Amino acid sequence: MKPSPRPLAAAPSWEDARVSPWSRFGDEEWLLDIRTPGRRADQNRVNWFRPLPNGAEISVRDHAHLLRAARHFLWSMYLNPPPGRKRSSLSSLQSKATILRTIVGWMAREGLRRFAEIDAGAVERLCVWLRQRSARAGSPGRMRTATITGYLLAIKDLYRQRAKLDDAPMSDPLPLETTYEAAGHSRATKGTIPFIPDAIAVAILSAALCWVEEYGETILSAEAIRQAAWLRGRATGARRNASYVARKALREAGLHGPSGGALDGAYAVRHATTHLAEACFIVIAGFVGMRVSEILSMRVGAIELRPIGESGVDQAYVVARLFKTVDDPEGREERWVAPALVVRAVALLERLSAGLRVASGRDELFLVRNTQRCAIVPVTYMHMSWRINDFARAVGVPDHEGKPWLFSTHQFRKTFARFVARRDRSQLLGLAEHFKHASVAMTARGYVGSDFDLNQLVDHEARAETAEALDRLLSARQLGGRMGERITARNARFRGRAGEQVRRDYIAFILEETDLRIHACDYGWCVFQQETARCGGEIEPDEAARAPAVCLKCANMVIERKHVPYWRDRRARNAALLPVANPMTAAVLNEAIGQCDAVLAQIGDDDGQA
Repeated sequence: MKPSPRPLAAAPSWEDARVSPWSRFGDEEWLLDIRTPGRRADQNRVNWFRPLPNGAEISVRDHAHLLRAARHFLWSMYLNPPPGRKRSSLSSLQSKATILRTIVGWMAREGLRRFAEIDAGAVERLCVWLRQRSARAGSPGRMRTATITGYLLAIKDLYRQRAKLDDAPMSDPLPLETTYEAAGHSRATKGTIPFIPDAIAVAILSAALCWVEEYGETILSAEAIRQAAWLRGRATGARRNASYVARKALREAGLHGPSGGALDGAYAVRHATTHLAEACFIVIAGFVGMRVSEILSMRVGAIELRPIGESGVDQAYVVARLFKTVDDPEGREERWVAPALVVRAVALLERLSAGLRVASGRDELFLVRNTQRCAIVPVTYMHMSWRINDFARAVGVPDHEGKPWLFSTHQFRKTFARFVARRDRSQLLGLAEHFKHASVAMTARGYVGSDFDLNQLVDHEARAETAEALDRLLSARQLGGRMGERITARNARFRGRAGEQVRRDYIAFILEETDLRIHACDYGWCVFQQETARCGGEIEPDEAARAPAVCLKCANMVIERKHVPYWRDRRARNAALLPVANPMTAAVLNEAIGQCDAVLAQIGDDDGQA
């Protein structure tokens, strides 16, 4: 285990204070003690030795002073941040150091020798320069406004910390606007990570489930046959003979993978085991919603069974480590409720990684052999994202709007929250507890925490669904349900191209100024208002009390054309029972059929011809 850094306060000066067990703040290279899984090695170091950039208008001595002042500023943010701010973590120090090195390079070309020379005019010139930069090296896209905000925040923090520093802006560089306003950062420009579209999410999750549940054992059997046969052949002393024996054994076994291809050679088996590991990651991310750092932190024995009260039934949990908002560089051990398919995926991962764990002496479940150094190392975020996209190509995930969907690891977490938010908002408290393991029993054991990130994701998806539903309802000419009749009687000004901007402005007002949320179900929408809710819900529809017959009499109900299949199917099922029903049952069936006919007439159904 790596040693913990000694307290900064024990150091005689800021330059001698340790930023890690191996580096001081005054050093020209920092080796940081960041243990969050998934980070590349270069993300755990900062090189402050930077040559004077081309076209610089300051001296080498001034450039060295700026780099030293930047280190001094980061020391102050780590030890004594501005009032109301948390101490910067080591990962924050690394990201802020990258920003400061870029600012220092710009200052050198601008002829600014000290941070004290930065004023409002300099900040304006910096913004112009940043907007002209690429998002990243070799990328054609421009820098995002969120990234520009980070640069401006660093300068603003330099000003806030001026009393603790030898060199800092002495006048407010942003006196009349916030960093967000100066960067042009708004809802329209922030560019959040997207959720996976429904059709794409269903395709990749279904494929991953198929690999895990139906072909996991087959692939592991093929790998066991290959290894055993290869060792038998290798015992003869000829490497070529070992490969021949392995191929022969695999062909005799006659195993096939999910695509139907024969697992008859080392190449086919290795690719199958690689994709199986990717499928396991997708299943865990998609059905538990853990962050990528949490999934990559899983180790042998990651599944733990705990009794549910005195029921005699055990609940499975995934044991991993939480790093976000946690001060301990090792993270904090937490537990996530795990459905059976996730337990299966973790069991497969343990068997898949056994050989690499033995060879490396490590106990992580996600390991890979580095082809350049032949070392066995943990999988990084970047590598995992690339592998998910490779899996999607291999299993034939369909294109989205004419081109392949670009997956990232965090999209699965957002999509998980979105599915829960859309289907049953009565489960949101349970969802928050699930992400942080806050069952009553675990609360008593001190495992509770507030996952604000999750709550923001869920609220964002709930608002997005409300906005999408409002846009369709306000522009519709035919709607069913009592609320639907009221909407179509008054929404003429919102319809068509002429009403598009009016509609957008009205929806923005609704989302900003009210707490209105539209709740989905299979047969319609509930524009929830407590005082008229026939289901008796207090803050949202009561899932136990809502039903088609109840909702049709409710003033909150809206039905649109997308719900036609449900009502058509409900009518057909009731009509099929009618010929053999007794008089009392027939009366109930006829009432249900009449409800379906009325709804289908309201929303303009023409028996599937539209």
